[in-house]
Amino acid sequence: MNLADMLDRTIKPYILILTLIFAFSFLAGTVAPSSIRRQMADMFQIVAGSYRDLAGGMLFFNILVQNVMATIFVIVSGVIVGIIPAFAISSNGFGLGVLYRQAAEVSGYSKAALALLPYGVFEIPALLIAASYGLWLGVMVVRRMRGKESTPLGSNLEHAFRRYFAVVFPLLVVAAAMETALILWL
Repeated sequence: MNLADMLDRTIKPYILILTLIFAFSFLAGTVAPSSIRRQMADMFQIVAGSYRDLAGGMLFFNILVQNVMATIFVIVSGVIVGIIPAFAISSNGFGLGVLYRQAAEVSGYSKAALALLPYGVFEIPALLIAASYGLWLGVMVVRRMRGKESTPLGSNLEHAFRRYFAVVFPLLVVAAAMETALILWL
């Protein structure tokens, strides 16, 4: 079963919208002024520094828990008209663009792309799917407030979380394993 088969049609337009937001944000991050890139790189180093002393299993667990909590927050916060899911996607795209540009200037574009591979293949798609469900929930809340939707919010949340554990969570497990291996290797 491929990823397209695993996604239901309720979130396909939201994935498209959020993918475009991510792409534009990523590009904006790659062309950001050097002062902003330096600040972002410094912030990333501080965050990454908290993981340096962790052993493999604890490192994996911490990365997984952080990503699970972030994606669940993105889904649940979507009921606030979808603002937070869109912001999460744009800030992740911008940050990843900045880090890609910084890494490319140090080690070249191909090595920078390789370093971002775990994020691009597993973590970013997981975040896009979670944010899409969050955005979808926000739209459902607005439709419900306007009287155009009768499905209870609880049913929509249940649907989003069933799909979360079927699709997003497995992607996050693989992403955490790859990220752990990459951190330990570097």
